[in-house]
Amino acid sequence: MKYFFYRAVAFFLAGTCLVFPAELSSGSAGATRAKWTGSFPAPTLVDDLDLPQTPVTAGYTVARPRLLFSAMDRDELRRKARENPALWQPVLNNARRVLDPAATPSPEDVTHGKTYWRIECVQSAALAWFVTGETRYRDGAIRWLLAHCREPVWGTNFRPNIDLQASWYLYYLSVAYDLLHGEMSRADATVIRAGLAAHAKAIFDDFDPVARTAAIRYDQNHTYTPTVALIAASLALLGEEPAADMWLERARAVLRRCRYVLGEDGYYYEGVGYWIYALHWHVRAAELLGRATGEKLMELPALRDNWRYALHLSLPGKPWAFDVGDTGLWKGDHQRPDIRVTGSSLLWSVARATGSRESRAAADLLGMRLPETDGASSAFLWFDNRHEPRPLAEIAPYHYFQDHGVVAWRSGWGTGDTAMLFRCGPPLGHAAAAKLGQLKDWVPNAGHVHADIGAFYLYAKGAYLAVGTGYTAEKWTRDHNTLLVDGKGQAMDGAYHNEHGVPYEQLDGARIDRVSLTKDYGFASGEFGGAYTRQVKNVNLRRSVLTTARWMLVADDFRAEDGAARRLTWLCHADAPFVAEPTASGFSHIARLPQAGLAVLTLTPVAEGLNAEASDTVVMAGMAPGKGRAEKHGYQLALTQRDPAVAIRFVNLLVPLAQGEAPPVVEGVIAKQEEKTISFGLKWPDGRTERVRVDLGWTPGKSSETGPVEIAPR
Repeated sequence: MKYFFYRAVAFFLAGTCLVFPAELSSGSAGATRAKWTGSFPAPTLVDDLDLPQTPVTAGYTVARPRLLFSAMDRDELRRKARENPALWQPVLNNARRVLDPAATPSPEDVTHGKTYWRIECVQSAALAWFVTGETRYRDGAIRWLLAHCREPVWGTNFRPNIDLQASWYLYYLSVAYDLLHGEMSRADATVIRAGLAAHAKAIFDDFDPVARTAAIRYDQNHTYTPTVALIAASLALLGEEPAADMWLERARAVLRRCRYVLGEDGYYYEGVGYWIYALHWHVRAAELLGRATGEKLMELPALRDNWRYALHLSLPGKPWAFDVGDTGLWKGDHQRPDIRVTGSSLLWSVARATGSRESRAAADLLGMRLPETDGASSAFLWFDNRHEPRPLAEIAPYHYFQDHGVVAWRSGWGTGDTAMLFRCGPPLGHAAAAKLGQLKDWVPNAGHVHADIGAFYLYAKGAYLAVGTGYTAEKWTRDHNTLLVDGKGQAMDGAYHNEHGVPYEQLDGARIDRVSLTKDYGFASGEFGGAYTRQVKNVNLRRSVLTTARWMLVADDFRAEDGAARRLTWLCHADAPFVAEPTASGFSHIARLPQAGLAVLTLTPVAEGLNAEASDTVVMAGMAPGKGRAEKHGYQLALTQRDPAVAIRFVNLLVPLAQGEAPPVVEGVIAKQEEKTISFGLKWPDGRTERVRVDLGWTPGKSSETGPVEIAPR
């Protein structure tokens, strides 16, 4: 096999100064090249390494700079800086971090990597020199390059030299080295090049498919971030380091597998927090390899369609995003943290490469809310005003992420509109089930995905009302707006990796199969009983969610397939305590925030058949596997049937309330489980009335063309 030939050549090259020939890694003319899209990778990484890859373009290895732009782009970048001061000033602000020699990181600071993400300032400084010609930026960047490249260890927090801290260093230092290549002394260049090569080799060795004992988690940012850093270093050192071609080949093979396991619908499975932190590395890889080989790598659903995720997972007000998955780091004051949604530069890059007006619109919206500062150089380089943004009014305010089983609906794009999210799918999407069978060396790592299948989230009246509970070390179903069966939850309930030890097909059985989205309402229904199989067997669960601008209906149907009577618990979380309040409709609990409130009106079962418990939500918080620490993250309402049953239907109406507003009166409820329909009337305090009928048995394409919902004002 060609791969084993490479290993032999590598040992030979280690003692020589020969340049590794490009033909070895790129394949001969006419050979079958590894495809980035349109087919799946080989069963293992070893097999993938036998596939020849597209060579770098002619003249690539002699050009400087070459990674992100060329010397011919200088005038255009100067014009861009003049015309876009709001984007250029943050670059200069970051670049100033390198100007004071006393601020150069100490060996201890470099080794520890405590503020590793600040290394972006070196790229900003190199870019500032390239555009302005001011040598102080160049000299400061070179000082930082030397300070880092002299140290043999990068990042002691987790997996030194091969994980996130080392990866951020390697990428940004490689870009700066490329930009400043002809501006440093021979002695400095030798030190910097040797440091980059040593750290590139560490990552390269970690991905040795023969020597490696740990499984490769291709979906995880701990895998693809080092891979992208290795690509950057390899491309920066091509023509100078003998083994750079081989590093590049292995990195591209790993990346190809990482790209392949991404979802097929533009949804990012780890949540908004890690979407911001991690997905841009896939964009960086597409940019680097696109320039080096001419391949169009942004045409991947996870990138091309990611604008939908940005629009539908973000919120028009605090906390600015739905906190699905490990999103939102709570502090000691027990107050919900704002989420810094800074994904604009990622989407600008996609828009620039694909011409997507929707990506540009999503990027502009996020950039307006929170301008990019941490990644200022990327935001400046990726912004491109040649493609006009599509007006939000032309984009439907609802979407069904079919692969991941997530439905988003909102009444509009305004700050006062209602927004809903409903998740009922497996952690890595449905397509992952087949991919797991294809990639024999892939072990998924969905540690940032929570046990929240069947959960709903609601934002209305300018407030986050039905909420998530933030970043946790122990992923418990009880922390989410979903269901417990006999007090038990989903998959490996309470574990950091909720999916480990559970056959993926059990989680893949969670599936939305009925969706109807219109300007007036959003309806979705899905089954997810299989997610509980590890804890409770033979459970059939279906949740149907209907949302309008004024209310959300949640209907849950439970049946024990083995005839065993069980208790169902319905959960809802909020940022204010739930208080039982008498209403004309009877059984209700209301959580009142300063600016709005959420009323939970239970339509069935009747109050006498339920135990209601309103309490603090205490999660086991933390950012790593292991026992978490108890923290209060809001409040919860738990409704549990008093008597076990083989089958039961829960129906709850959630009503957003303005400050001081009373909930509507619910009349004429028909919601028996043996009926396929639910109907009820609403009488609002302002005198308006509604009559609602929902067909839970509606099937797309087979039922009435009018859809599953009838709402008639009276």
